[in-house]
Amino acid sequence: MIRTLIVDDEHWVRQGLLLTLPWEARGFQVVGEADNGETALDMMEKLPVDLLMTDLTMPAMDGFELMRRVRGRYPSVFTVVLTCHQDFHFLQDAMRLGAIDYVVKTNLADENLEEMLVRVADRMQLYQRHPSSLALAAAPIKQSLVLLGTENADEAGVARIEPAGGAVPLGGNSWLIANRARSEIDDLIAELSASPLVGHAGFVRVTDWHARAKPAEWLAALREKLFYDEDAFAEGAWSVSLEELEALRLPRPSETDVRCVRQAWTAMRWVFDAKEFQGLTSMLRTLRLPSRTAIMLFERSAASWAMLAGISEPFRQWREHVARFRTLEDWLRWFGRYRDELAAIAKGFACSGDVFVAILRAIELLQTEDGEHAGRADLAAKVNLSQGYFSTIFKEIVGRSFHDAAKEIRLEKAKKLLLDHADMPIYWIAEKTGFQDEKYFSKIFRVQTGMLPSEYRDKRLR
Repeated sequence: MIRTLIVDDEHWVRQGLLLTLPWEARGFQVVGEADNGETALDMMEKLPVDLLMTDLTMPAMDGFELMRRVRGRYPSVFTVVLTCHQDFHFLQDAMRLGAIDYVVKTNLADENLEEMLVRVADRMQLYQRHPSSLALAAAPIKQSLVLLGTENADEAGVARIEPAGGAVPLGGNSWLIANRARSEIDDLIAELSASPLVGHAGFVRVTDWHARAKPAEWLAALREKLFYDEDAFAEGAWSVSLEELEALRLPRPSETDVRCVRQAWTAMRWVFDAKEFQGLTSMLRTLRLPSRTAIMLFERSAASWAMLAGISEPFRQWREHVARFRTLEDWLRWFGRYRDELAAIAKGFACSGDVFVAILRAIELLQTEDGEHAGRADLAAKVNLSQGYFSTIFKEIVGRSFHDAAKEIRLEKAKKLLLDHADMPIYWIAEKTGFQDEKYFSKIFRVQTGMLPSEYRDKRLR
């Protein structure tokens, strides 16, 4: 157990720490408490202490003098500083005296104190194994902020923030603001939380940044953390040590598990059966598909639903809604909300639920590489319907012919490819979306959008 002495002249702070933190569960034992430095030194002569948790401003003997004396008499004792917001200018001196961490007293109710205990225990173990690294604790602790944007992060908001915050692009709609004081990171989080970027990104506060940090080694795992662990970001910014970041690992579900989830999702029995939906959501949370795979699965379903005759107008604007989704739970809540609407629409057609799902499946297939060149006969066979019945029921459910729907889907895909692959020629975009003739593709694209593909790309990327 890490024997801990708490020193603070405010009784409510000492009691708050004693009653709030899971000391024993995290390997700590509070052996005493004192209201000033002199009393603390007297106690340390009689009690073995491993960790001193002390305020900086106290009567009789302040925290700085206490730290200096403890450093001389008990060099093996580690120190954590208790401070207030206005004490930030004292922190540099405290760190030089050997403090390995600090707690903001005014945030006792909000700050993740259990996480702090874990961090302190890890640092004590590190410094005990490598005494020479203790010199790092004498330097001011710098922090960093990682911004994890969604696929549709607000580019205008990011452009405004980058120069002000000095954000460095990490790739994949992610940015790093590195090597700042804690107070600076606090200010940045406040600024970003009020900006257009909020809702499009998760903020990660790295509490102990240093030069050896290599974001490329843990960025992908951090993004998966954002997608699957909603609670970690519930309070805005997730606070984590660099060591914890480096220990993150990507979830690696087996190919069989991924295939199983795909089949269960695309079978769409969950649309008509609440228990099936509950079981599938549990499977998604447990197996943890790569977030890109899951999002692609969800987007194809949403795009298919949006094409149905009778679907509500708010759902047709689904892209605007999901642009702000950061987590798996965002998606599951959204599908749960519209699941009943889709089931009600299905009951309005003179066909079985299986046939209705078969048409939705055909729309989804049109959005895949396998389906982008497929014709009506191919897709009818894939969903086990005769070609004649497929054409009739498709038009009834979707509200337009298969030919018109296929053209619409391919043009939507073309819009995305024009922006995602801005360096590729127009004929490549046409081929990728099932149009063999570039001139015909450009003509159809202009009829729908009022612009040639090249004009559309230039205007959107300008």
